[in-house]
Amino acid sequence: MTFRQRFIKMTKWMQLILLVILILPMSLSCASTPRTVEPTALPTATVPEAPASLKVIPFFTTESDPGQLAVLQQIIQEYQQLNPGVEVDIILASPSSRGSRLLTALASGADLGIFEIEPTLISQWVDAGYLLPLDDVVSVIGEGDFVAGSLFRQNEHVYAVPYAVSVYGLWVRKDMLEQAGLPIPQDYDQLFAAAKALTNGDTYGLALPAGQNIASVNYFSIFLWQNGGDYFTCDGNVAFGEPQALEALKRWAALAQYAPPGYTTWGYREQIDAFLNGRVAMAVYGGRLGVQLFESHPELARDVTVIFPPFGPEKVTLGVWSRFAIAAGTKNQPEAKAFLQWLVSGDRLLRYDMTLPGHMIPPLESVRTGALNDASAYSRDHSDWIRSFYDWAVFTNHPAMNMGSLRQGKFHRSEYAPPWAWEIFGQPGIIDTMLQDIATGASTPETAWKDAVVKIESAVDSWKTSHPGWNLQECR
Repeated sequence: MTFRQRFIKMTKWMQLILLVILILPMSLSCASTPRTVEPTALPTATVPEAPASLKVIPFFTTESDPGQLAVLQQIIQEYQQLNPGVEVDIILASPSSRGSRLLTALASGADLGIFEIEPTLISQWVDAGYLLPLDDVVSVIGEGDFVAGSLFRQNEHVYAVPYAVSVYGLWVRKDMLEQAGLPIPQDYDQLFAAAKALTNGDTYGLALPAGQNIASVNYFSIFLWQNGGDYFTCDGNVAFGEPQALEALKRWAALAQYAPPGYTTWGYREQIDAFLNGRVAMAVYGGRLGVQLFESHPELARDVTVIFPPFGPEKVTLGVWSRFAIAAGTKNQPEAKAFLQWLVSGDRLLRYDMTLPGHMIPPLESVRTGALNDASAYSRDHSDWIRSFYDWAVFTNHPAMNMGSLRQGKFHRSEYAPPWAWEIFGQPGIIDTMLQDIATGASTPETAWKDAVVKIESAVDSWKTSHPGWNLQECR
């Protein structure tokens, strides 16, 4: 399929993004380091030793912490030593720009190789033929070893293979609560009282991003689900117009008044920094925050704990599966599959995920045992934090991956992905725009919600009209 054909097949909204975004690639090359490890189970093709015949595999990642990059580079060096005709080139991007970077790279005709797939794009990219089926990769690793719900399937094929899941909790300053004579929040009323009481001077009760980005969407989604609402039903109808959604939005807006000035443009990074520097008493995030707290502010670690977010009565939280896909048009498909299979299995997967214990929870049952027995200083000192994230994994949901998981106000996770996810959740999207309008005072919660419902219904109707062959799924 030519670029022109690909471009025409995209939605008008996606086309607009492609016209206005520039590629800003950052490439890192990796040298070879000898080390003996088991050979890949998916054999690479015979490669001549001549430098001109190198098989180059682009590797697009947002996992850019120095420790993660160091381990990834070491794993790549080991693989290249075993496969001297293969070179893996790392390309870095931030999580907030991942979707637009992928779209721009695709439009330019760049070889995406192996890349972390943006959840809001995955269904449409499968339908458009942009992704390579990975059933053989999964078969070699062992399909039965993957945790339920970790593989992304569509049209009876696997198109994305996970390397970790991140579970989101509420980090709280125990010392601040104790000084205020308040308990650790167990429900929304206690949370609201704590956020209000701990907002004093230069300290604020809660970090709650409201920028036009996926962090804002993801965090609000926890409010939505915990109050019995959802964006869609599992058979593809819009559910956001139900009163549970408005109740969730009102609760979000009430808490947002105790967030620091400037939160209207925040994403993940800003609210993490606000918690680490003591500017806020509570913040939502996965296990990465605990690792960073331990490394950069160890004196605060004893005064912090992480709890299940108490935004509503239903027990459900955000879970983000990090998955790799391979571009259907990549030049060296056998080599890309072989490296991917090698990376996301065995000792390599364990070492990579252990760069962030509790944040990168392995998707393989065989690897999780080793992860929970990690002997690092962080894992020894904060095993309770790590264990909590593992225990909460069964209560996770994602707006772009799980359509219609709330039924009659109760959580039963659906594995259906809304095929129109990019139109609703892409940045800037309908949900994050709604949240920012409320946060800036440009609209009231009820007015913004009604406007968002109309836009969502219009976007979904438009998508269905352009995909007349799409079949509604049976709820299960």
